[in-house]
Amino acid sequence: MKKTFLLLLFMFVPLFASVGIGQVEIIEPESTVISYGNTFNGNYIGPGQTMSIMISTKVDKGGIYGEGGYWDFLKTGTLPEGWTASESEYGKYLKINLRAPSNAKEGKYIIPIIVSDDENLDEIGGEIKFFMEIEVKYDLVYLDVKPERMVVSTGSPARYSIKIENPSTASDIFVIETDGLKGWEYTKEVFVPSRGKIETYYEIVNMEEKEIPLKVRVYSLSSDKINHEKDITLITKSNPYYDILSTKNGLLLYPPFEYLIYGFFYFIASLL
Repeated sequence: MKKTFLLLLFMFVPLFASVGIGQVEIIEPESTVISYGNTFNGNYIGPGQTMSIMISTKVDKGGIYGEGGYWDFLKTGTLPEGWTASESEYGKYLKINLRAPSNAKEGKYIIPIIVSDDENLDEIGGEIKFFMEIEVKYDLVYLDVKPERMVVSTGSPARYSIKIENPSTASDIFVIETDGLKGWEYTKEVFVPSRGKIETYYEIVNMEEKEIPLKVRVYSLSSDKINHEKDITLITKSNPYYDILSTKNGLLLYPPFEYLIYGFFYFIASLL
């Protein structure tokens, strides 16, 4: 019975790597333990984007009393031209923000990172340096728009489903806009977390009866080099059938009498 319990404990309880002298536990951008002089992969970042590097202060073993100790400071070493970084404040976790310049070229960069035990009081390594390899890419946002072709009544909102994926190591704010409809300048800003996805809606209103090819574009506020476009088609027609269908996307502000009529249309449209 005891052997069975120990076997189950071994199978289901996660084993955490202990941190020794000259080692650091990285929390962000990935979970790993790194030793002095080694390099870890920070994945991707776009020009102008800001990412976080976070470590645990705790060292589990070794040190002055054999029970480990705590790191006091986290900072970067000499950065590539145009890059900037903050310095950490003391706490359970040490965190700095690293920003790429808005004109950063695509390619891989090596970022030196330094942690230190103030005056080596805990004797866990004094000051150690390790490295993060990060790649700057422009192709760091993916866009999907549904439907690709929509028919609505003239003057009624055409509501498109927008999906945005951000594979970057940095969280960012993205702007949704369209090109192709004269006078339509509505934009929408959305926050997309690092390596995350969001779904939202974007509406277009055309007051003329015609078929219009449009481009839906999403770009990063950090740099418009990070962008993606999709082609869609908006068809606006004026007849009772499309008036009814269009009320699915929302009601316009009609005078009271017409509002009652279109409220009825909305009920009918919900059944179609």
